[in-house]
Amino acid sequence: MRRKNLIINTFLLTFSTMTLGLIGMVFRIYLSNQIGSEGMGLYQLIMSINVFAWTIAISGIRVTLTRLIAEEIGKKSSKDKIRRLLRCGFIYTLFFSSISALGLYYGSHFISTVLIGDIRAQVPLEILSFSMPFIGISACFNGYFYGCRKVIKSITADFIENITMMVIVTFFITSFSTANLEYTCSYITLGMTLGSIIACFCAYLMYIFEKKNSPAIKMRTSKKTIFTELISVALPIAGSAYVQTFLRSIEDILIPKALKSYGSSTATSLSIFGVIKGMALPLLNFPSIFLASFSTLIIPEIAQYNVLNRQKSVNFVISKVIKFTLIIALFSTGFFMVYSNELGQSLYHNSEVGLMLKILAPLIPFMYLDRIVDGSLNALDQQVYTLRYNLIDMTVRILIINLLIPMFGIEGFIMVLFISTTLNFSLSANRLLKVTKLDFSIFNWIIKPIISISISSLAIKELFHFLNTNNLVVEGILIFIVYVILLCLLKCISKKDITWFIDAFKKDPKKSNWSALNLYKQI
Repeated sequence: MRRKNLIINTFLLTFSTMTLGLIGMVFRIYLSNQIGSEGMGLYQLIMSINVFAWTIAISGIRVTLTRLIAEEIGKKSSKDKIRRLLRCGFIYTLFFSSISALGLYYGSHFISTVLIGDIRAQVPLEILSFSMPFIGISACFNGYFYGCRKVIKSITADFIENITMMVIVTFFITSFSTANLEYTCSYITLGMTLGSIIACFCAYLMYIFEKKNSPAIKMRTSKKTIFTELISVALPIAGSAYVQTFLRSIEDILIPKALKSYGSSTATSLSIFGVIKGMALPLLNFPSIFLASFSTLIIPEIAQYNVLNRQKSVNFVISKVIKFTLIIALFSTGFFMVYSNELGQSLYHNSEVGLMLKILAPLIPFMYLDRIVDGSLNALDQQVYTLRYNLIDMTVRILIINLLIPMFGIEGFIMVLFISTTLNFSLSANRLLKVTKLDFSIFNWIIKPIISISISSLAIKELFHFLNTNNLVVEGILIFIVYVILLCLLKCISKKDITWFIDAFKKDPKKSNWSALNLYKQI
């Protein structure tokens, strides 16, 4: 039954993530066409600061509540303790989100003039500060929903937030001029803030109106004990997130300045930064929306197996997810390398984007796997190690940014991405292999998919070239179909994998019932 819940919830979350990711990608392309590469560079810098403020506001509470609530459910604890955990989460996140909001509002002038080096960022940052408490509370509700396997409710809040933001931003951009980048970025941040407020309110409504299957049982466990337990898990996760997002923010601030040191103007530096960070990398990350559900849902799944000392089950779930991740990642790598020029021209009308796609595509497997590996380590109570590895990554990345980019310009920027991404992944993956003792099959998980994507992508492209026609969507679908067929023929996707998947949906008359999934209540 647990496997069935995992797969159904994975389908639900994957579908929603795919839909939101597709809408978000289209929206980002729309923005880039409206404000250009310089505007995307400024917008990306503002978002870098926003992500760091957002990380402080949440401070690891979503992952913490997901894991702790899943563990309590696995131990069959009473609902009273679960509610107490959620209330402690509110107290925790209100403290950190208030710090984040005040720091962002009163520090906006310093951040925009000294760190970013562009006063046009001040007003957008001030607007974003009002969203921090609502983002923190929403993270608590999301952690609760994921821990209880009530994925639909979290999905609904995400949809409301994103759709609200896009509608407001589109209205402002179509109604007013986009010549002034300060006003345009203010429109975007206003839409984001209103979306966060509305999503938080909707999550609260879904929580208070949900039906309870059983009355709460009073517990002797004190609130102080529960809060201490929550902090002991949340702070290492928060520290790791701080380091990671601080690294990204400092990196985003340092890169345009380093490009200026190389000799580029302010506009050129922002354009280069916008092409890579605002256009190429988001497109390379787009296929990872297929994997986002796994990185979220494996945390409670692994945590429950781990607390019950079921090591074989832990290894089995992680190996399946890693194998699936590599299959998607290597397909994406091959497709982006073969169709880089076509994608750059058709989506952004920019040949530089196409060149960056081809150069950076080999990083895709490391980027995709890093999310899965970090999620697995957090679920296995290894969050201290992720913090340590991110500290190492931060130190190395800042050093090489200041060393390589002033010397080599955009080539140095590319070298920074390769060195940092592979270093961070290698450290985390090595730890995961030690903890779980997974049997990693290089031939089946890497070599066979590479062979399959090489044959399928090149063959389909040559076929359409011979037919003197082109259609990226049709070609992409055909490549994927041929790719999967080749994987099956090469036994990379085995009969055991397919059987495991099908068996998850076979009816178990003793255990299977829809009420256990809470779907009738969620819909």
